Amino acid sequence: MAVVGSLNLDLTVVVARAPEEGETVLGRHLSTYPGGKGANQAVGAARLAPTAIVGAVGSDHAADVLRGVQQKAGVDTSHLRTMPGPTGRAVIVVSDDGQNRIVVVPEANSLLKAEDVTTALDALDPAVVLTQLELLPAVTWAAARWAHDHDRRFVLNPSPAVDLDDHVLAGADPLVLNEQEALHYANLPAGTPFDDVVTHLLGLVRTVVITRGGEDVVVGTEDAIEHLRVPQVDVVDTTGAGDHFAGTLAALLGNGEDLFAAARRASADAARLVASRRADR
Repeated sequence: MAVVGSLNLDLTVVVARAPEEGETVLGRHLSTYPGGKGANQAVGAARLAPTAIVGAVGSDHAADVLRGVQQKAGVDTSHLRTMPGPTGRAVIVVSDDGQNRIVVVPEANSLLKAEDVTTALDALDPAVVLTQLELLPAVTWAAARWAHDHDRRFVLNPSPAVDLDDHVLAGADPLVLNEQEALHYANLPAGTPFDDVVTHLLGLVRTVVITRGGEDVVVGTEDAIEHLRVPQVDVVDTTGAGDHFAGTLAALLGNGEDLFAAARRASADAARLVASRRADR
């Protein structure tokens, strides 16, 4: 499979609680980690299936770090472009309850072009293409178009939530998103029953998987909607959990697993991740 996505070096600060608007709080610990939605998803997927990443890093030390992490995880980096300038960065605030707030600065990620993606996918010829929305819209469109034209499975994690072309959404199989993103794309208010949200989304895409933290995972197809229980764990850090879920899910689908079975296994893997410190992963 191939992950078309972002790579960032994450600067993470731990706080007792996240600051309110205009408020300053003291951080307790500052760390640097490899990250980026695409990079996280590729590492998760590579544990289960041969995986390549299609993306871009800069011409700095951070690029060497991120490339090395991908290679150590067994990810094929032959289509990871090196661009002039800095590698992408993210600033992450993690509170004691395990929740996070993230600011992403794309840098080299924004230099990846649609033709770079098409050329890479032509060479790789993956059975599954997974992408997110931390790259340029033209790149997302290129990944979706390639998957459609080559009759390959297109897994879309539409995060961060932005308006998308209907043709991009229509190819998603599945659309993998969280509660807030699901409401955004369904154009429905908070409090709408999630079966109704899924039903609405199924009018736009082929299949839907909605992650709802520790509540459940809602999986919808044209034949059924199921609420899958997720393992209950003590949350330590949720950073990267959604990415890990999406990467694991896509890899399992590429291995031939049923969508419902793949979602159950991916949620169990994500639960183990949030129960650990990022430094221990």
